[in-house]
Amino acid sequence: MLRRHFLTLAGAVAMSAALPFAASAATPKDQLVIATNMSSMRGLDPHELNQLEAAEVVANLYERLIVLPADKINEPQPGLAESWTVSDDGKTFTFKIRSGVKFHSGNPLTAKDVEWSLRRLVKLGLAPSTDLRQWGFSADNVDSLIRATDDQTVEIKTADVWNADLLLLSLASFSTSILDSAFLADKEKDGDMGRAYLQTADAGSGPYSLRSWRSNETLIAEAFPDYWQGAPAMRRVLLRHLPESSAQRLQIDAGDMDVATRLSSTDLAALEAGGNVEIQKTPGFGFYYVALNQKDEILSNPKVREAFRYLIDYDGLSSTVMKYYGIKQQSIIPAGLPGAITENPYKLDIEKAKQLLAEAGYPNGFSKTYYATPVTPEYEVAQSLQANAAKAGIKLDLQGGDHIGKFRDRAFEIFSARSGERLPDPHAVLASYATNANNADEAKLTGLLAWRSAWDVPKDIQDMVLAAAHETDKAKRADLYAKINKAYLDSSPALVTSFQRTDAKAVRKEVKGYIGHSTWLTRWDTVTKGE
Repeated sequence: MLRRHFLTLAGAVAMSAALPFAASAATPKDQLVIATNMSSMRGLDPHELNQLEAAEVVANLYERLIVLPADKINEPQPGLAESWTVSDDGKTFTFKIRSGVKFHSGNPLTAKDVEWSLRRLVKLGLAPSTDLRQWGFSADNVDSLIRATDDQTVEIKTADVWNADLLLLSLASFSTSILDSAFLADKEKDGDMGRAYLQTADAGSGPYSLRSWRSNETLIAEAFPDYWQGAPAMRRVLLRHLPESSAQRLQIDAGDMDVATRLSSTDLAALEAGGNVEIQKTPGFGFYYVALNQKDEILSNPKVREAFRYLIDYDGLSSTVMKYYGIKQQSIIPAGLPGAITENPYKLDIEKAKQLLAEAGYPNGFSKTYYATPVTPEYEVAQSLQANAAKAGIKLDLQGGDHIGKFRDRAFEIFSARSGERLPDPHAVLASYATNANNADEAKLTGLLAWRSAWDVPKDIQDMVLAAAHETDKAKRADLYAKINKAYLDSSPALVTSFQRTDAKAVRKEVKGYIGHSTWLTRWDTVTKGE
């Protein structure tokens, strides 16, 4: 039955590509079919991955102590923790773990699993560990700071006082997913705590369990009948690797797919006009940015950095390629968060850019190599910048491809992409864009965009970012963020932001309850299908 369904889908792909008007073929009422791009999905270990498509899968295989509803993203709600308290001194968080929750293995979920999982995240020390490490947790102290005091109670201590919401929001991230420690005990290889096993398997308690995953082909998740909130309406979710936007458009328009992702603005506009789908635009906590390497003598000149601000066609891009993928914003705190401002003082102005370049000592411009991610819409934005820069005398040798390694190693001149912070708080973005405690190459602060850009962020900005993270008074904290926002904009930063990220998806109108999530935790167990 399952194989026949796959063959039907594969045949539909071929027919849709060949015929301009393929007959509509609805997906099964109890199955959700998602077209996606799996090329960057390298594994499904929640304590290792740092990528949107894989995060959505993990969000449904595992659960976390805290839940952030898509429509109340700043309001932590009970998840695996049915309640919690914070000590008077703000350093001890005590969580009461929900009873009656089962892992997919059938094992009961207890406080010991929470203890083991959070310790594992910190000890592995991979990219997602930043969600806890930034609050002072390390491999050396985590065993003493995170403890199960009985089967249903976990105590988390911090060495310093932080704004309590920061820790609670971190515990809602996919990175802090809770794993089945007993099940993984015999899956360990060479001390990896089950890391190799979890690349293509799961050990969670979420509404879905992983049945199979073939890289760059298909992923199948089955509804977990013993899920503590009840079995989901969709008994199966299928993800199909379909990287081409045009193919996704044909498939969802024909009814062979329920959800399409990573579509071009042209295809999104066509689908929106067709009337069979709704286009979701989910605001994200990140930006489209251009990074100027400050180790480069020319690019480190503040007037040159400022000139790049006037080479971006904000309004033109807003009405075309960025219509579905971004909201014009030049300041650094995402809209809707404390301290956000609506001021956008820059516009495309070639003559102003030329003036700044002349003042910087480069009246005839210069040449630089420009690395850009070759996906929609990043590459189209890069091409626009390249064309405008040429008019100002700057020759940019635009090179697509996977150059993220060069960016992480600071071995680039100009690089552009988009960021995607998961913490719905200004600190998440500011920690990456506006802090760099040690600008030396050997510091290897690769998780920070400011360090990757070799930007020695002004000390007053960094001090305010740290102070705001410690501030417990909401009004004072919002005031600090407003000051940071203005100071950052005035500093001609090495990270030129232009649009706040939005994630666009096309969803068939008969699909209800599939709601994009700003921290990448879109759920499948809320999905139903109507007529």
